[in-house]
Amino acid sequence: MRKEALLQRMVRPQSLIFTIYGAYSRSIGGWMSVGALLELLREIGVEDAAVRSALSRFKRRGVLLSETRYGLAGYALSTSARKAFDTGDARVLERRESPSSDRWVLVAFSIPEKSRDLRYRLRSRLSRVGFAQVTGGLWIAPEGLEADARLVIESLGVSQHVDVFRSEHVAFRSLPDAVGGWWDLDSISSEYTDFATSFEPLMHDYQSGAVTMTALQAFIDYTRVLTSWRPLPYRDPGLPAAHLPREWAGIQGTEMFFYFYDSLSALAQEHVVDVCTARNSGS
Repeated sequence: MRKEALLQRMVRPQSLIFTIYGAYSRSIGGWMSVGALLELLREIGVEDAAVRSALSRFKRRGVLLSETRYGLAGYALSTSARKAFDTGDARVLERRESPSSDRWVLVAFSIPEKSRDLRYRLRSRLSRVGFAQVTGGLWIAPEGLEADARLVIESLGVSQHVDVFRSEHVAFRSLPDAVGGWWDLDSISSEYTDFATSFEPLMHDYQSGAVTMTALQAFIDYTRVLTSWRPLPYRDPGLPAAHLPREWAGIQGTEMFFYFYDSLSALAQEHVVDVCTARNSGS
């Protein structure tokens, strides 16, 4: 099921649009015309109707804002979406060094029963950025995820119900045992393995010259790779190496992603700029 979910994410219009705005739009002002988006998604194999439907959902959620430029209908990133992408770049597009010390960030919250939906959303969002539940309203992550916690708390408007601490583990059970109980490392490792096995043939094709590296092909392949990769650095909290399995699949998965990032991302961006420029000029 995990591998099926990864493959579905690669072709889901919402996931692909999210990737396109996060990876390519900010360098050109955070706005893209509907025509450019339709053309780009068409190149990846997504039908226009599915793209329009996904754009409407993003607009309703406040992720994208309807805006006309150059006499063209289009969508711009909302302030909150841009901030989320800017924060997420360090997580998704930078090689993370394994922390050398066992320092942690704790999020403690108490949200009234009448706001239990908000409590559920906070728990869900903390989990999605790599936090683990210690008990009830107490959640933990490596200290490096403090910025992610702050973004979640601020975006949900729950700061009055939350305290954030930096801490060390001092007693009583061993820290590796505690970490193994807080995070499902086997599941995270399997997701890295699924990613690596899915894209290993494509990497070999590029390395052997079986694929011609054009700007269009780079855009198609890198967008699919990035769409599949994006959730993994959030599932992985970035634990100290001492607490990870000896054969940690995250190493291979990470190196494979950065092969594509180093090889294709600049060329993919060039293609997006060319498409957007042509559409904006009416050519």
